[in-house]
Amino acid sequence: MGSSRGPRAKAPTSQDVARLAGVSQSTVSYVLTGSRPISASTRERVEDAIAKLGYHPNSGARTLRSRRSGVIGLMVPEADSDDGVLMVFIGAIAREARRHGYDILLVTAQEGAAGIRRVVRTGVCEALILMELDRFDERVAPVIDSGLPFVTLGKPEEFPQGSVVDLDFEMLGRMVVERAVEEECDRLLLFGGPGRKRTRNDVSRFLTGIEDAAAETELEVVLDSGALAEVPERALRLTPRSQRTALFGLNGVRQVLFAMAATGALVDGTRMLIALSGEDLADISPLLAAVPQLDSRRTEISELAVREMVRLLRTDGATPRITLVEPRWLEG
Repeated sequence: MGSSRGPRAKAPTSQDVARLAGVSQSTVSYVLTGSRPISASTRERVEDAIAKLGYHPNSGARTLRSRRSGVIGLMVPEADSDDGVLMVFIGAIAREARRHGYDILLVTAQEGAAGIRRVVRTGVCEALILMELDRFDERVAPVIDSGLPFVTLGKPEEFPQGSVVDLDFEMLGRMVVERAVEEECDRLLLFGGPGRKRTRNDVSRFLTGIEDAAAETELEVVLDSGALAEVPERALRLTPRSQRTALFGLNGVRQVLFAMAATGALVDGTRMLIALSGEDLADISPLLAAVPQLDSRRTEISELAVREMVRLLRTDGATPRITLVEPRWLEG
């Protein structure tokens, strides 16, 4: 006698909810997480769609969560001119994962939400680590849908239902302002395109720390998005006699240092460089007042992310948490 049961219905996802409610998938995520204000009418449409579909976050991945593959998916940003920094993170994560008996599967960030869904469908990974999130990141919703434990290296404003491990960038911003004030600077020039990169969670948090700390002082903050080679000259034009400008680079520190050397600015007391870079810069310039000691912090953050993932995987009832690592100064 044949079975009368048809194929098992596919569990609804947040995509299905968004389609039925006539909203974006991120809006569904905002309603679920409460991370952004949503109008009453929109919230009602989303909640009605959730009820009609019988949607439950994580319901689509319960069978996946029961599997133990020993593989953690790592979504990494696209390599750029600073890909040596990226390799520090990847190498440290891979080593720490192996120490705990896990392998790493790399997924590139340009695959976005589709990459998350593809990896989840394979059933290969039992957990996910996401690097370099934007303030509002499209990958958050499918990660929540996946039901897999996850850790983000970056603290997005749309706070996910997973753990966060990152540098305390707001504290770093405050530290830079404090150092500029200690060095008796009248203004702080931020180069490396800080305004254009504000969609990134780390840059946004760093600038928030800068702005909050500067508001308590008389320090003028200037966001510079021009060519790096011309940064020293622009800083000089900003600086009248008897005043001093501090320079801080989100990137391009070495290029600006070379430009300062070419213009003789390395012996010009009107400009003082505070670098966000490696320890190898500490003895290059007498104007390099201090370097945040981030090389060792990157390894520490990577190892903490893996250990947090292992805690979520191996501890019954483990709840997500936020871990922010304090930056430290390496004196020049």
